[in-house]
Amino acid sequence: MKALYFENDPIRYALYRAARLVHPFPRLGPLSPVRYAEVPEPALPGPQWLKVRNIACGLCGTDVHFMQMDMSPKSYSTALPGIKRKYLGHECVGEVVEAGLEVEGFRVGDRVAMPMDWPCCAQMGIEPPCRQCAAGSPMLCENLGLGTVPAPIGGVSSSHTGSAGIPAGSFGMFNAVGGGFSPRMAVHRSQLFKVPAALGNDAATLLEPMACAAHGVLKAADHLVPGARVLIIGGGTIGLLAAAACKALAPGVGVFASVRYPFQAKVAEALGARVLSGDGNIYARSARATNGRHIKGMFGNEIILGGFDVVLDTIGGEASFEQSLRLARPHGRVVLLGINFSPGRLDYSPIWAREIEVTGINCHCIENDGRSTFEIAAEVLEKTPELPGLIITHRFAMDEYRQALRAFMNKRESGAIKIVMGHGK
Repeated sequence: MKALYFENDPIRYALYRAARLVHPFPRLGPLSPVRYAEVPEPALPGPQWLKVRNIACGLCGTDVHFMQMDMSPKSYSTALPGIKRKYLGHECVGEVVEAGLEVEGFRVGDRVAMPMDWPCCAQMGIEPPCRQCAAGSPMLCENLGLGTVPAPIGGVSSSHTGSAGIPAGSFGMFNAVGGGFSPRMAVHRSQLFKVPAALGNDAATLLEPMACAAHGVLKAADHLVPGARVLIIGGGTIGLLAAAACKALAPGVGVFASVRYPFQAKVAEALGARVLSGDGNIYARSARATNGRHIKGMFGNEIILGGFDVVLDTIGGEASFEQSLRLARPHGRVVLLGINFSPGRLDYSPIWAREIEVTGINCHCIENDGRSTFEIAAEVLEKTPELPGLIITHRFAMDEYRQALRAFMNKRESGAIKIVMGHGK
């Protein structure tokens, strides 16, 4: 079968980074560590594993970071214990075609989504599990690099462990054999979520990003009381799904959005968010929206006194995060949902000057009410049936992944929000 995967090869990494100095968008060709190539079809590594036939998979910004090698070897994530090969694609919906003898809760024919592709204690067979896995946060597993996945029964194992290299950890992202951009994959039972019958396949491809958005909203639940104001920075998939999650999980809250493109603004408004627009920059618009004061200092230094109760940064760049800190009110909360593998310099003084509370998310977990974020995401999607039609803008076949990447990278021209890649039978 053909799969899209990333090879943790320091030489290719160095060559590709050098090529980017000459061309900002080098073709996914010989220099790229990303391959779309033939790999053995997976067999089950053990009795607690399943084989899934993928139907479709959304293209995530994290996948694009790998494809573009938009990562710094000095970031925290690249120091994580590494794997030699990372199969791409995690926003997937598929059908179980084989189940191990010890699998409970799933059977052949079930539609499933993948809540995680991280090498946690369950996949590595580590007992007792670390405190994070035991608490329902396997994405924060403390045993990375300490275990291995058993070789597939009657098949060929992928390489799961290895030296850190550059980038050292492939950021810990992990599949047994194959990912959402592979026609079939082998996954541990702990990695799957059964898709409710009420959700179609399009909605199912939004389960994982919606879970991320909902987890970010729930991180600020105690601040999102009726009458509170929340600002969402970013009009991509996560930002727009966060707007929907706010409306569903925190009714009575005023939702504002700062987006780049008119097509994003149109969707944000359809989801009930008030888009910050009009004359003036983000600080002036935010001051008007929150009845705050816009202050202009020297050398273009701008702040507001007042601000939003909650700011959700779904971009994760240094500029957006610095804005987030400056736009939150004193004792407000900033939640970092966006991912940046190339951190830069940051003015963090608002954290102490205004006693801002800052937190982030690593995808999803078991929430405070005992439910998985995927269960909550499914409920939000069921209550908002119009979401797939608003969010999914482009579809490509898997062998058109280069075209899909170009559409993602050129949103101004393409109008892309969520791109979905489809598999044939």
